[in-house]
Amino acid sequence: MRKAKNKLITIPRLIILALLVLAMIMGVWLVVRSLMVNVVTDGTKTLEAEGYAVSHDELTLAGFPFKVIANSANISVRAPTSSLPDPSKNWAIKTAALELRSQTINPLSWDLRHRGRLRIDMQNPLGERYRFNIAPANIDASATVSLTGQLKSAQLNIGPAQINALRGAPPLITKLDGMSAELKISDNAAILTMGSENIHLSPQIIRPLDTLLGQKLTLVELNATLENWSSLEQGGAQNWTDNGGRIWADHWAVLWGSADMVGDFDIGFKNGLPEGVINIRIKKPKRLIDKLAEAGLVEERQARQIKGFLTLIKTSDDNRKPVQITIKDGSVKYGFIPLYEL
Repeated sequence: MRKAKNKLITIPRLIILALLVLAMIMGVWLVVRSLMVNVVTDGTKTLEAEGYAVSHDELTLAGFPFKVIANSANISVRAPTSSLPDPSKNWAIKTAALELRSQTINPLSWDLRHRGRLRIDMQNPLGERYRFNIAPANIDASATVSLTGQLKSAQLNIGPAQINALRGAPPLITKLDGMSAELKISDNAAILTMGSENIHLSPQIIRPLDTLLGQKLTLVELNATLENWSSLEQGGAQNWTDNGGRIWADHWAVLWGSADMVGDFDIGFKNGLPEGVINIRIKKPKRLIDKLAEAGLVEERQARQIKGFLTLIKTSDDNRKPVQITIKDGSVKYGFIPLYEL
């Protein structure tokens, strides 16, 4: 009589395997959950140690088994005050809710989601306060970090938004149709790509340019590289500019009314001031110079000198003329013509 062969796949074995897989998923989910809680807690402690006031409602966690989703409401961050024009100081942000999520199988990648209204309160060194709402503020961001916690890449997308002043002068931007940005880190350099369309500007802030160029930036594009990224990531902007910070772009573009410009630039820093060159290829520049002179933004003598130089420059096939702006020792110049002092 033949002996019956043992079956490799049986119902009890499948049940045991399923339980083992479930236990593994639960274990990984709990690890990612703990990591997310630690990121939020440690980030809050770091900000508070640097003088920021942070408050929020209880953190709730969900998404088992394939995601970890953290939600919190009534989030407020208030930066420390300073008498200097420091962008990391003198502001506060308040939002109704934020969502942070990560895939269980990919805990090094994070997504941030904001919906609803965002309130921003700012104060300049003179004590003047500005408060405005962004509504809707539909923001989607994501980031990927290395095993050591260093940023590898990040993305940002902002949907159509209206910006309304509640106190003080209106903000520079009053409305935008959307904006996207992407950052990729490689070999201690960050490659930044960003673009936006139909940015509406406040006529009170840009006057008299609003009558010359209009109140809408139709297009803004930038492809740039920030060198010595680790210095910026670890020590902030001041540390970066003091220690070999450099930013260069192989493409930028601005379309603002009759100002149709594309170009590139290469900027370093010396003694805390930017230094380098900005190359501009501008369409019909003489007409733009005439408008700036009529508005009193360029002196008549400077306008004549600039147009004289432009006459000597060959026009490209797309009806543009190349212009190079130099920045050195705190002075911005076109050729030998001084334009602005930093």
